Amino acid sequence: MKRILSACLSVLVLVCFFTSIPARAVSFTPNFEIRSKAAMLINLDTDTVLYQKNAEAKYGPGSLVQIMAAIVVLENCSDLRTNITADSALYTYFTNTEFADDVRLADIKDGDVLSVEELLYAMLLTSSCEASVLLANHFGGGSIEAFVEMMNNKATEIGCTNTHFTNVTGMHSAAQTTTAQDLAIMTKYALSVGRFKQIATSASFSPYTPNPDRHEADWTWLHSNTMTQESSSFYMEGVSGIKTANLSNQGRSIICQASRDGNTYLAILLAAPFENSEGELMYYHLNDASALFKWVFEHFTYQTILSETTELGQVKVENGEGSDYVLVKPEHAYMTLWYEMADAASVVPVVELPESVSAPVKAGEKLGTVTLKFSGEVIETIDLVATSDVKLSTFKYYLAVIQHFPKTPWLMTAILVSLLLCAIYIALCIYSHIYHKQRLKPIEPVHLRPNASAVKREAGRANNAARKKRPPQSAQGRRPSGTSQRPAQRSQRPARPQSGRPVRPDRPERAERPARVNRDMPINIPDGSEDEM
Repeated sequence: MKRILSACLSVLVLVCFFTSIPARAVSFTPNFEIRSKAAMLINLDTDTVLYQKNAEAKYGPGSLVQIMAAIVVLENCSDLRTNITADSALYTYFTNTEFADDVRLADIKDGDVLSVEELLYAMLLTSSCEASVLLANHFGGGSIEAFVEMMNNKATEIGCTNTHFTNVTGMHSAAQTTTAQDLAIMTKYALSVGRFKQIATSASFSPYTPNPDRHEADWTWLHSNTMTQESSSFYMEGVSGIKTANLSNQGRSIICQASRDGNTYLAILLAAPFENSEGELMYYHLNDASALFKWVFEHFTYQTILSETTELGQVKVENGEGSDYVLVKPEHAYMTLWYEMADAASVVPVVELPESVSAPVKAGEKLGTVTLKFSGEVIETIDLVATSDVKLSTFKYYLAVIQHFPKTPWLMTAILVSLLLCAIYIALCIYSHIYHKQRLKPIEPVHLRPNASAVKREAGRANNAARKKRPPQSAQGRRPSGTSQRPAQRSQRPARPQSGRPVRPDRPERAERPARVNRDMPINIPDGSEDEM
C-alpha cells in the first residue's frame, strides 16, 4: 500500500512540476558585471527568467550533484528515521583523488549511526562526501554506481537534457557536466519533493543522535552558504540555502533563493573565479548572487504590459446578421515583473488572426493569438477572443451556398463521377450485346427435319430397283464338262451372289445400308412422299 501511495504522490509531483517549468524569458541586463561564467535569475512565482548568462553552456556541477542525490533518496525512502551505520571502507570512493581540496567532510566517523534525515542534512548543508556515499550505498542496494544510474535516469525523466552524472560526491570528472538551465529545472523539482526545502534551506542542524562517545556534545553542521549566516559579512536578509560547490579546476558555484515583498527568486551562479586579477582570494559567486537579489528587489515592480480591454484588431464575419466583422481583445490581461529602466511600451504585440470566420460567433470565442515580444524574445502568448456576439443570417447563408456551389470542387467531382458511370454503362451494354449474339443458334423448321420411316422406305425402293436392273448369270459361271455331277439337291441351290453371300430363297436380299443422314442438313424429299410424313 505504501508503494502504491508513493507512486501516486510521485506522479502528482511530476504533473505539478511540469506545469510550472519556466516557459517565459524576459532577460534584462543589469547595470553591473556578473563575474560567474554562467548565471540565471528566476522569479519562482511567475516562472519568469529575469536574467540569464550562458544558461545552456556546460560546466562541472561539483557538489551540486547532491541535489539530485537528495531527490533520489527522498523518493525511495519510506521512513527518514531509518538508521545507517557509517562504514569507513566506503570512504575510499572519494579519498583517492588528486583534487583533495574539493573534498568536503562532516566528521562522520566509522561506526557512527545516523538516520537518513540526518545524513541528508549533512550532505545538503556541508556537501559531506561521507553522507553522500553512505546514502548512495544504502539506496543503491550496495552499489554506488547503481545509485548514480538512478540519478541519471531521474535527470532524464524531469527534462535535464544536458546533464550527466558519474559520481555522487561531485568530485571532478570530465564526463560529469550540467548547465544552469538544467540546474534550474532540477532545483525547482527538488523544492517540490518531500522534506527537501526544509532541509536545504536550514541555516544549521545538530544530529538527533550525536554519538557522544565519538563527537562533542555541540556537534552542529552550518550551511555552507554564508549568506544565510548572520555573523557573516555576506549575510543577506531573506536569503536561504540551497547548495554550494567548489571545483579546483573550475571555480565556485551556488544555488540559493531569496524572498521579499511576497516574491521569491532563485539565483544560479556557476564557475565563479577563485581570485581576482591581483591574485586575491574572492567569493564572486556570493557577490554575484547578492548583487542580483538587490537589483531585482530595488528595480523591479509589477506592471500591466497588456490590458484585457485592449482591442487588437477585427475579423471579417461571413453571413453575419447586422454586422460583417467582430473586434478581438486579449482573453486576459498580462501583468509581470518589469525592470523600471526598460520601457514597457517597447513590448511588441504580434497579432495572428484569420482572414474571416463564419457566423455565428460568440463573445469570448477564441479567434486568434497575440505574442508579446521584447528585444526579440517571446514574453508571453495570449489568446484573442471576440468582444461581442454575431448571429447567423439564414438568408445570407443559403445565398452564399448557392453562389459558392459552382466554385466548389464538389461540382466537378459530381460531373466526373457521372461521366464515369455513363461510360461504364455503355461498355456493359456493348459487351452484353456481343456476348448474346455469339451464343444465339438458328432454330430449324419442323417440316424440314427428316422422317426416319420415310428414309427407310425410300432406301428399300432404291434397293429393289437395283436388283431388277442386275443382269442374269452367264454360262461362264457353270462348271466345265467332265467334272463330276453333284447330287440334284445340291445343284438346285440358289446361285451365290457376287458379294460372296448366299441368297436365301425365302427372304429377299438385304438392302444396302443407306448412308448416314446429317440431321442438321435439310433433305429433299421426292414428290409424292409428303403424305407419308
